[in-house]
Amino acid sequence: METNNELTAERSLEIIKKQIELSRMSTEKNAGLPMIIWGSLVCITALIVWYLWGTTGNAVWNFLWFIMAAVGWGCTIYMNKKEKNSNIPITLISNVMNKTWLSFGIFASILPIFIYVVAPLLFDKFLIGYSYTPLVILLLGIATTITGLILKNGWITMGGIIGGIIGFILAVLYAGPYEMLVMAGVGVITLLIPGIMVNRRK
Repeated sequence: METNNELTAERSLEIIKKQIELSRMSTEKNAGLPMIIWGSLVCITALIVWYLWGTTGNAVWNFLWFIMAAVGWGCTIYMNKKEKNSNIPITLISNVMNKTWLSFGIFASILPIFIYVVAPLLFDKFLIGYSYTPLVILLLGIATTITGLILKNGWITMGGIIGGIIGFILAVLYAGPYEMLVMAGVGVITLLIPGIMVNRRK
């Protein structure tokens, strides 16, 4: 009887491991398109802001990022509804992934509002005395790296590490309009290239 219980426990663990691996593979298969869409939006927006900021000398064009975020989240909501309609199951891995990127979105969207809008109104100064771009790049690198580690995908993991660390340093060194060129490069390294590679494997 005890032997049967041990076999049942081992079999249960095997089933759980297999389901987790299938969940990981399914999530990875469907991760390419969102990364390509967000990577393209980041690159295009960064280049537009770089040009307008550089030619006018006015950093107010950075508010275009909020429009980009709205477009990106709209695309994400549409794709999520499409997945539900196509009966793609919501698994543990996909749920963790969604929560990871939701956390990134909350920090990346709400923090600049407090830094550049709320703080000046309340305290007559910014909360930080330098550009917010390096911090966004660091957050993006962390979220991408976590994604790659969960999915066991080397392209995504390395893209997050390289883009996050090098992008952060370059954005600090080249503050001003040129930090947008850095942001465009980070979008390519952390999102666009890994997304394309995931789709190629798919």
